[in-house]
Amino acid sequence: MLDTVLNDIKEIGGYRAAAIMDATGDVLITDTSNIKGELGLVLGSFNDIFVNGHRASEKLSLGKTKSMQFMAEGGIVMMTCSGVDARIHIHILVILAPDGNQGLARLQMDKAIQKAVAELSA
Repeated sequence: MLDTVLNDIKEIGGYRAAAIMDATGDVLITDTSNIKGELGLVLGSFNDIFVNGHRASEKLSLGKTKSMQFMAEGGIVMMTCSGVDARIHIHILVILAPDGNQGLARLQMDKAIQKAVAELSA
């Protein structure tokens, strides 16, 4: 069903991995290109951080968190959300190399999450 949703993301310079999860952390689709370790083992942790971000930003009256980014020595982890109050609440995670194209990643993640929501709504 979601087989082609990540295709454009895979073309981003510095791409290493991507995943789409539901809001509870269940993995709907993953792709890895060049990453060490087990992506599946850490996706739940990143999802929990994102869900906690939703709660924390609300406590500051900022509304719900729409995206998060982690800058690590060996890469960049980016996450975005379809919307906490959306009928289909999903998260997308993309891992890039340290010099990966973050701007293009944000654009492609927004497109991919819209496609995923449309497919999951059908």
